[in-house]
Amino acid sequence: MGSIVKRGLKYMAIVRLGEYKYRPIKSTLPTKNLAKQFILDTEHKILNNKYQRTTTYPTLPELIHRYLKEVTPRKSYFVQQYENYCLKLFLREFKQSRLKVNLLTTPHLGVYRQEYLKTRKVSTWIRFLSIFKHLWKIASSEWGFQLKDIFAGLQKLKAEQPRFRRLTKKECKLLLYGNHTPLFMRQFIELALETGMRRGELLGIQQEHIQGNTLLIPKRKNGARNSLIPLSNRAMELLEQMDWPIKLHYEGIKSKWRRLCEKYQIQDLHFHDLRHEALSRYLEQGVSIQDVQVLSGHRDINVLMGVYSNLKAAEIAPKLNHNHDY
Repeated sequence: MGSIVKRGLKYMAIVRLGEYKYRPIKSTLPTKNLAKQFILDTEHKILNNKYQRTTTYPTLPELIHRYLKEVTPRKSYFVQQYENYCLKLFLREFKQSRLKVNLLTTPHLGVYRQEYLKTRKVSTWIRFLSIFKHLWKIASSEWGFQLKDIFAGLQKLKAEQPRFRRLTKKECKLLLYGNHTPLFMRQFIELALETGMRRGELLGIQQEHIQGNTLLIPKRKNGARNSLIPLSNRAMELLEQMDWPIKLHYEGIKSKWRRLCEKYQIQDLHFHDLRHEALSRYLEQGVSIQDVQVLSGHRDINVLMGVYSNLKAAEIAPKLNHNHDY
């Protein structure tokens, strides 16, 4: 029988009758009355053997653009940026992107994955795949496209161990005081080390967010809104010295960072490693894990426990190197 599910400002009509009991007919409509009428009309056609399921499948770009327009905006700012970047890059690189979505197969994805992993890490692939799976699920469940599961036969890959890259004193000195580092990047890098904020959070700072010895973060990666974090004296000085908002794109910072690392011949150092460095310094200074969680915005304290465990292991190791007198 028919049922109606509210989806935001619209209504999804679902018909489960006869042969369509386990593969229901779905349609999203602007009003509840239209949804009711759709159910009555469709059930009448089924009972009189006049209903024919007809589906016009979109191309992959059409499906992705709909997802970015209707689904992505409901997520946090940082997730929106990441999904836009990943899915648009996918469209540029995926050779079968102009196919109708019902014609996409597991081998298509498998070939793309092999090319993808030539220049990227497994963890990056897993993050992209989770976005694409969600898009596929929405298209199948909410938008009524009868899509086969193209992920079931795809080989599951295991992500690498989480990074735990610390800055050396030499690297820190070069990045902050080296001749190739412009003033803005000196301040930006030092602010990251003082606050432990992500690149996107730093770029989102507005003048009105600076409130004395605290900073307001309107949106965090974990979805939290209007988070207040405490500031060190040096962080307050840097915030006063810099011009807000920063007129530079997310990828612009990435490019400047990459060029600095190349100039100073620093290997395998990501900008996000500055966040890990900042959290490690907090813990080394005796700040409790609970207080560091307030600063970092981690919902799962186990992430911080991993950082703490690595620090303790590095601290204990030298104590094991003593002579035994047997």
